[in-house]
Order: sequence, then C-alpha cells, then structure tokens
Amino acid sequence: MNVDPKSNTVMLIALVVISLAVAGYFTGLQSPMNAPETPPPLRVNDGSIESLSTAEPGVIPATHYAEMAQATFKRRSQTLLSGLKSSVDPAEKITIKPEDKLVALRQRDANRAFNGAPPTIPHSIDQISDASCVACHSVGAKTQSLRIPSMSHQLLSNCTQCHVESSSRHANPIHFRENRFDGVKAPQQGPRSFPGAPPQIPHTTWMRSNCKSCHGYVGLQGIRTTHPWRNNCLQCHAPSADSDQTFLVTKPQFLQGPNIEDKGPHGKR
Repeated sequence: MNVDPKSNTVMLIALVVISLAVAGYFTGLQSPMNAPETPPPLRVNDGSIESLSTAEPGVIPATHYAEMAQATFKRRSQTLLSGLKSSVDPAEKITIKPEDKLVALRQRDANRAFNGAPPTIPHSIDQISDASCVACHSVGAKTQSLRIPSMSHQLLSNCTQCHVESSSRHANPIHFRENRFDGVKAPQQGPRSFPGAPPQIPHTTWMRSNCKSCHGYVGLQGIRTTHPWRNNCLQCHAPSADSDQTFLVTKPQFLQGPNIEDKGPHGKR
C-alpha cells in the first residue's frame, strides 16, 4: 500500500491548525476582552464602584465571561436569608394585657359601622378587579409599619359588595344621612366552663372560619392568641350556643307512631 507523502503533510498541517484554534479559543476565554494597552473598565468590588477618568459616570460595563461564575456566586452570597426573615419569632412568649385588649377592640371597632359589619377598606382600591385584594389579603403579612390581615372567610369573587372604602369622598350627605342606630358592642371575652378551661368563642363563626385572621400572627396584639402555632381552634374552643344557634324555618315533621292500646295489667290486648 503506497501512502502519498503530500497527503500526510496536509493532514498534519490541518491537525496543527485545529489544535491552535481550540487552544486559542480557551485562551481567549481567560484573557481580558480589551487590549493590554486599554485601561481596565469600571469594576464593582464589594459594593463600591471604582470610577475612571475615561469612563462615563454611573456606567457599569458587562462582566467578563471568565468572571461570570464568580460574580454570580458573589451576588448569591450577598443575598442573606437573615435579611428576609420574618420579624415574628414563633418561640416568643405572647402575653396579653387587659389594656392591650381594650386598645385592640377600639381599633377593630373604628373601621366597622357596628359589631359584625364587614370592615371598611382603609386605602384606595381598584373597583374593577378583585385580583389586587386577593394578592395581599389571601395570606396576609405583617411588618414593623404595616399590617395586612388575611381574609377571615372563604374566597368570594366580589369584595366591594361588602367592603367599602373609608374615604371622605364617599360621605355624600345626599346619599347618606345621620342615624341613631347603635349596634351591639363587641364582646370582650368568652365564658369558661371552669377556671383554666379554654374560653368559649364569644361571637358567631359565620364568615369567620379563619380564626387566625384576627387571632394569628398578623392580628392585633391585644386579641392575638398565646398559641398561634395550633391550627384546629375548634378542638378546644367551642362555639357559642347563643350566637351560633340554627333556627329552623318550619317545625320538623315526624312520622306518626303506632297506636298501642294497653289492656290489662300484663299488657294483653
């Protein structure tokens, strides 16, 4: 078998060219994008910006490919979970003072027309869509300066059917008139069957199936429960027999019993 020397030479040259191209590609990834005589671009190191006289103020160039992995890792490490943690400590002991409860009840009554009425909305809203209401009040949140209570009932599609804005622009004397209606005052506490027993629920549970809406972590301090980590409230706290009575519209009809006649002392007929 005869091998052409020219063919071997061409193959060797092609192999050398491919090797140099591959080596140059990986070398270029590790090399700076600018020429050596070009001054280094604007860099961001540990949150501080090193500005150059030739760079435009406030302009941060793109990161080099070789530094991309390190820059991504640095950004992730700077996002500490400690900055995202909640201000509520689940292990914190909750102590409710009597004066705190009175303050909480006054705040609760301030945005209701009467006890049991739907609370008014303390901010402006979009009357077209309820998506914004659900976005905040489906779960609720609490910060140092803001409290967003969660819905106390199941999801309903029309929030403004019951909840209205507490804005002065709605207080039109043509549509609203003063009245002397005085609703029942909100109860302060439920009775106990014996000292140390769980208190009875002092209000109705209708439209209040989510107890943590008022008594959970986002609730007012005076009416928060001392054990918000427990989820089944009705296991210990019984509903009020007076508030949650179910009145029958009509008298229930039962089948007439058999007509039994007693004849004699031994029941013979």
